[in-house]
Amino acid sequence: MKTIFASIALIGAFATAPEDARWRKITAPIELAFPRDHGSHEDCRTEWWYATGIVADVDDGARFGWQLTIFRRGLQFGPPAFGDPALAPRQVFAGHLAVVDLTTGTLVTAERVRRAFQGLAYASTSRLDVVLEGWKFALDADDTLRVRALDRTNDLSLDLVLAPEKALVLQGNGGVSTKGPEYGNSSGYVSWTRMRTSGTIERSGVKRRVEGESWFDHEWGSSQLAADVVGWDWFGLRLDDGRELMIYRLRRTDGGVLEASSGTLVGVDGSAQHIRSADFALVDTNTWKSSRSGAQYPARFSLKVPTLGIDVVIETEIPDCEIDARASTGTIYWEGPVKVRGSVGGSGYGELTGYAAPMTGKL
Repeated sequence: MKTIFASIALIGAFATAPEDARWRKITAPIELAFPRDHGSHEDCRTEWWYATGIVADVDDGARFGWQLTIFRRGLQFGPPAFGDPALAPRQVFAGHLAVVDLTTGTLVTAERVRRAFQGLAYASTSRLDVVLEGWKFALDADDTLRVRALDRTNDLSLDLVLAPEKALVLQGNGGVSTKGPEYGNSSGYVSWTRMRTSGTIERSGVKRRVEGESWFDHEWGSSQLAADVVGWDWFGLRLDDGRELMIYRLRRTDGGVLEASSGTLVGVDGSAQHIRSADFALVDTNTWKSSRSGAQYPARFSLKVPTLGIDVVIETEIPDCEIDARASTGTIYWEGPVKVRGSVGGSGYGELTGYAAPMTGKL
């Protein structure tokens, strides 16, 4: 029973960490140095390491989409002062794990939340080494990313190796992604947008050797979202012509779209081109309603970027990819594989938030 009460307290703390003027607000320009900036930024309140991919069984071709995200939330700024309770949490880690079988349409998810504790839940401040009770991101010296996650309750596991096929992308303005008009409405944001992927996925006792491609993001900040943002629609797309496209639409409480909405086109050569909100139109054209939460999510989008000759439809591969994470981060959102058709084909992942409940105040 004490464990249950402790988990409830951590969930509440994760969602409502106290304000403190000392938390660093991200503004441009920003100085980045790697591998250090792959690691934790403990002077920022919120941070996450996020990977998604679409892979296929090397034997029978069965396709799967997968997601692993580990979040860090600062509860109290800086190291503990003399006399502070030894067990009082100063940081909390939460994680979301999901695998969807694109042949059968079945989704399996898992989540967890733990206070920071060396060996159980921690993130290195000098390199990419993030652990949440057996869920792990670890970067080798050659920039090979190892992803491991095991959830015995749901009989689900990942053991994957992700190798970048292009250089690290600094999103936004030199790694600063703007999310609103106020000072500090930004995050540090870097990505590997196309990563050759191999390893194993196990579901319900069946282990499969898989290969495919993945995407990795790392973001950090302290007051990223503008106060009137209710949610966002984000896509990380690998286009069939060898380019990648990241695009996000920030939705306001009044139904409008924030001017800070933007994106990045990554060229075949790895060069990054910033896309302003005025450069693109992202419009949802069909919906899917969750029978569990009652939320209605977009299931198809029209995306036009005239200056880049992009005129495509983005459509969910499996409509029912709702993630109920109320037992960890206190959120419900949609996250799953999407396909692209039109002026160019492609595939990738989408993230749709704020439809089950507003994201206002979460970040």
